[in-house]
Amino acid sequence: MSKSNKLKNTLLNSHRATLNSDSAFSEQVAGDHYKKLKIQPLDFSMANDFNACQTHALKYITRYNLKWKDKKDQIKDLEKAKHVIDMLIEMIKEK
Repeated sequence: MSKSNKLKNTLLNSHRATLNSDSAFSEQVAGDHYKKLKIQPLDFSMANDFNACQTHALKYITRYNLKWKDKKDQIKDLEKAKHVIDMLIEMIKEK
């Protein structure tokens, strides 16, 4: 099985877990913005071995317009994503 097919199967299987009421992925504490997505950001991050900065940036970018209707709050989430990306850039430069 090719790497892309393996990833696709992993993502589909993890998405299927969101449909199972016994799965932790079927529940979201405080809101439902991630449940509106086909694949939850944490699921995607774990399947792709993302580091903490990648995971947080993905989370903020994914939810900014799902969680918030007010433009100020949307921009705040995008600024958080930008900050985390800046932190990651800084860590890479220091290596």
